[in-house]
Amino acid sequence: MKPANELTTPELVSFLKAANQAYRSGSPIIDDATYDHVYLAELHKRDPLNPFLNRVEPEGDFGSEKVRHERPMLSTEKAYTTKDMANFVRRVEGIAQELGIITSSIQYRITPKLDGMAGNYSKNNLVARGNGEVGNNVTHVFNHGVQAIGGANTGLGEIVLLSSAWENGLSEKFSHPRNVIVGLVGADKINEDVFEALQAGHVHFTPYSELPGQLVTAKDLTGPQLNDICDQLETGCGYPTDGSVIEVVNDQLKEAMGHTSHHYRWQIAWKRVGEMVTSTVTGVYWQTGRTGRVTPILKIDRVWLSGAWIENVTGHHAGNVQNLNIGRGCIVNVVRSGEVIPKLCGVVKKGESALLPRTCPSCDNELIREREFLICANTESCQAQIANRLGHFFSTIGNIDLFGEKTIDTLLTHGVDELPKIYEQTDKDFQSMGFGPKQAQNLVREINRSLTDPIEDWRFLAGFGIRHLGKGDSRRLLSSYPLLELPSVTAEQIQALPSFGQLKASRIASEIRSTWPLIESMINLGFNLTGIPNVAKSDNPIGGLNIVFTGKMENPRKKLEEQALMLGATPQSSVSKNTDILVVGQNVGSKKLEAARKHNTRILEEAAYLEMITSTPHEKHEGPSTNSLKKEAKTASEDQFKLFA
Repeated sequence: MKPANELTTPELVSFLKAANQAYRSGSPIIDDATYDHVYLAELHKRDPLNPFLNRVEPEGDFGSEKVRHERPMLSTEKAYTTKDMANFVRRVEGIAQELGIITSSIQYRITPKLDGMAGNYSKNNLVARGNGEVGNNVTHVFNHGVQAIGGANTGLGEIVLLSSAWENGLSEKFSHPRNVIVGLVGADKINEDVFEALQAGHVHFTPYSELPGQLVTAKDLTGPQLNDICDQLETGCGYPTDGSVIEVVNDQLKEAMGHTSHHYRWQIAWKRVGEMVTSTVTGVYWQTGRTGRVTPILKIDRVWLSGAWIENVTGHHAGNVQNLNIGRGCIVNVVRSGEVIPKLCGVVKKGESALLPRTCPSCDNELIREREFLICANTESCQAQIANRLGHFFSTIGNIDLFGEKTIDTLLTHGVDELPKIYEQTDKDFQSMGFGPKQAQNLVREINRSLTDPIEDWRFLAGFGIRHLGKGDSRRLLSSYPLLELPSVTAEQIQALPSFGQLKASRIASEIRSTWPLIESMINLGFNLTGIPNVAKSDNPIGGLNIVFTGKMENPRKKLEEQALMLGATPQSSVSKNTDILVVGQNVGSKKLEAARKHNTRILEEAAYLEMITSTPHEKHEGPSTNSLKKEAKTASEDQFKLFA
């Protein structure tokens, strides 16, 4: 593909149509940032009145019954700069003045912009957006296991994957969370990994009314705090996001502003891009990760970006390098929005053609292609995979230093390629590998420290890289079964725990058994493992309860969820009949409160919740039982509901 500035306008529009269609069919040819900030931005700059910019981008056709929407499902206008946002605010205030509305009284609501598939759940049918006027009936997804958040007929929303499901396994199989959703909606046979996510309740239809939001003023939208507000909402919603949506609250003002054929004038999406620079690609290098995935790293001319000198940029995956035709000499845009490794954001000028490797850069094993990825299947003897697995263990347990990439490479060169072997090494062994006397002593010291310093058992388990057993799921598993009992825990027992579907549970049980000899040999070295306290499940006020956190919290939601996990509770993403407590912050969606009332779920403000878990004694003879607390949690008073109505 040519760089955006080298395309004629018809070619640019044609490419945007193709890229949009590929994205909505679940096989994107470029990433979102490149689409928005390079190709679409070029068309906005060159031809702002182009018809492509003023019509709804159509969804794919999933071959099912077609349904006409009662009201058009429109796209959302996008703001990329503070100037774009200021123009939006001026338009709103201009209409407000015509209506006699005091501009200082105008409120806006900010919610996360979900990165899923839009639909409308009405009259017992879920209908995809389609072309905005007509869409496919995709109600069948509920039969597959998609969870309807807030119940039936909740209106506009999106079919979307939980971020935790993406981060804990599916990102190793798919190039983008939306691919999972499109594959689910359109496939005759559901991929087993997607089926697993469905079984675990990780795919939702989430109405926009259920999303966390915050009311703000024009001053907030045009000031530096906008990004902070959006960051908090996007990271706290539990789903993959693609920016934030900002809309006018006043119904009279919304009615007066109306809509175009493309978007509502009273609504805009804030799609940020970090600081961007241009540089030249001097080489494309490929690296093999611990799971066998071979990914591209672009070597670029050294540039200063967001407070650091940058020489390496992630190329995402093989499909991206191939589709953008990235080779030596390409001039590229590079963006950094808080990532450790900056990202490619489009090609400015073409260089040499892309060359994809045919064999693993580490072991020379022939690579296989899975969707957009290149995979080395040589899991047993590929040195890069072994090195990354060892590095994963050390970084996950978190109580050992000095065993970084260079040290591990030296160990592998001398045949020390297993964790137990590393822990057998003496200072003489290390010196024989070329480490200096002081270095050798320090390495032995760190080994001993990692054995004596406390390590949470869930970190220890997660360090072995068992598929689907990241830190979160390791913690959930070990909150119910002690580490030493895991070889005898069945798939059925694991499946009975929250967030573990049938296939996932079966694979975990199988991989624990196959990995157990290694785990046991490491346990026998005498690690100082600390488990999740047994007292957490039965001797504190939330042990064994299911809790949902919603709204804008004073404390980071992730921290609250981690704290609840350590106290034996299970954080949930939505209110159901199994939810015991709904903890609310500011600007809570009415649907969650209605669901809590429907299921007689106890509602607590954040401050009251924190007081409850910190003031109640945790000694067994003083603390209430789990059963009594669950009974209490199911008897919320009418006054509580009135407070949040």
